[in-house]
Amino acid sequence: MKIETTNHQSRITVATKVESIGMDEVAAALEVGYMKLMAYVTEQEKQITGAPYCCYMNASEDFSQFDMELGIPINEAVAEKDDIYMSQTYGGRAISATYQGPYKTLDAAYAALLEYAKEHAVELTGIYYDYYISDPTDTPESELLTQVVFSIK
Repeated sequence: MKIETTNHQSRITVATKVESIGMDEVAAALEVGYMKLMAYVTEQEKQITGAPYCCYMNASEDFSQFDMELGIPINEAVAEKDDIYMSQTYGGRAISATYQGPYKTLDAAYAALLEYAKEHAVELTGIYYDYYISDPTDTPESELLTQVVFSIK
């Protein structure tokens, strides 16, 4: 897995947020959240312009609790509805890697990026993104691609 420093480009997104969640709740939150967002994007007749993402923020020191924003990049803004709102992905310096494999082993990419940050004295902001490049409904688990992005100072 290749790790690189990039200048990450920001995108507008339609999003929803889940607060104070644990890792054992992530899969269910992703399923419900993305179904809701996809339905709204379709209803609003907007075009998807990039991979869906999950942004982790406000994590406890041991990462047992965190807030999570789920989003889908779209071509133009939409009106807020219930817990769906407009957001923007991080724009700026980041370290990133594209991981191939099942979501349940994605922690290997996180470990590699954390080690890279430590070895290269890179200061992290505490905001982490997973961009889901492959569609899990038609891609074998072993071939799923996820871009993991850590924003840096």
